[in-house]
Amino acid sequence: MTKAWFVERFGGPERLQLREREDRLPAGGEVAIRTAAIGINFADLFARAGVYPNTPRPPFVPGMEISGVVEEAGPGVSDLSPGRRVVAVPIFGGYAERVVCRASSVFALPDGVDLVEAAAMPVAFLTARYAIEEARVRPGETVVVTAAAGGVGTALLQLLRDRGAKTFGLVGSEKKFPLCRELGAADVALYAAAARLPAIAESRIDVAIDAIGGETFRALWPRLSRGGRYVLYGFAAAAGKRGVARMRALRELLAMGILSPYFFVSGCRSLIGFNLSLLPNRLEELRAAADEIFRETQAGRIRPILGQRFAFERLPEAHRALASRKTQGKVVVTVGATSS
Repeated sequence: MTKAWFVERFGGPERLQLREREDRLPAGGEVAIRTAAIGINFADLFARAGVYPNTPRPPFVPGMEISGVVEEAGPGVSDLSPGRRVVAVPIFGGYAERVVCRASSVFALPDGVDLVEAAAMPVAFLTARYAIEEARVRPGETVVVTAAAGGVGTALLQLLRDRGAKTFGLVGSEKKFPLCRELGAADVALYAAAARLPAIAESRIDVAIDAIGGETFRALWPRLSRGGRYVLYGFAAAAGKRGVARMRALRELLAMGILSPYFFVSGCRSLIGFNLSLLPNRLEELRAAADEIFRETQAGRIRPILGQRFAFERLPEAHRALASRKTQGKVVVTVGATSS
């Protein structure tokens, strides 16, 4: 028997309930992982509220990403032997002391990568890398990153810096300015003061990579230069203390306005939307990207930015912290021995 956090009914953090469950053996093509740490994502908050795509019916265990040690490999799995240190992206099921998931969602860690830091990497860095590739960012281009001090935002700043882009960050608090500058942002501003950034004021944005949507999208989209690309990978504007604030979500959605295909053509602008967990037929591409990310981490070129840490028993508090929009870096929950 091990413990897991279940969503008993859709709603706020209080709907998360910790209870014991029977451990099951991994079936063919699966592995069982003893969890060391859990990365907390906005998608988890939306799943808890029942508005994330393909969310199971309650009761279910949420959790998109974990790190840990392989405990047992099922039939047909030869490259993930017991004792191997790994990260996994199960999409659902990660909020548990022991996780059984498909081996195809598990990535072996190279030596020297800390397990807690590793839990902060898969979703953030794979999302960031995919966004940059889809936007075809070139050296010297001007890129605006929203939520720049968050998990994906801090990954974007580092990867864009290494690509030679000129990056500007938008955040919700001045306390987050130093971190963004440390990670390579040429300048940073509050959302309400975004127009003071020269690239935005002068409509010289080559690329915008946005996790917020709503009013933020409406402010940035017209500022794209000709040939500009806008990557929208989230809708955090809809987030509230309980997961999704429905009236706010409606207001923010309406604020984005109506986009006519004619203006896409006449302005030579592209709008790109994606959700990492729903990308079809991209497994090998993502696996190759993960291998490169871990090599770059080993070499010291990039690093996960850890934010607040919570013990497994306090996991609902991690949801509340992330929903507050006051965190920096990746919120992580530690399990077992890593909690001490």
